[in-house]
Amino acid sequence: MARVVVDVMPKPEILDPQGKAVTGALARLGFAGMSVRQGKRFELEVEGEVTEERLAEVRRAAETLLANTVIETFDVRVEPAPTSAAEDSDAEVNDAEDNGAEDADAEENAAAENEAESAEEAELTAQAG
Repeated sequence: MARVVVDVMPKPEILDPQGKAVTGALARLGFAGMSVRQGKRFELEVEGEVTEERLAEVRRAAETLLANTVIETFDVRVEPAPTSAAEDSDAEVNDAEDNGAEDADAEENAAAENEAESAEEAELTAQAG
């Protein structure tokens, strides 16, 4: 599944009160020399291959619903799809199988960290109670 991103921004000639408010807040916080224009980002998960026809369909959706083309511009781009947690977990399992000795050390370190965290939580609970 591919991710298509639609970035929507106010046209340059359109006032941007939210951007001006953020610009002022940044200046008050010591971040001088920055000017902000605030927009919107839409992430669309697209099933199947992203073809030119599919991108044209996304552009039509942006023109129809995602952007007010009278006062906003938009940009459509394809981003790599994020890996799912299951895929990350599978990759970690495969890495661990390849590195058996490192895996055993990692398990020992994790167990020691868990014991330390449990002791710390118990101490905090006793202090609070």
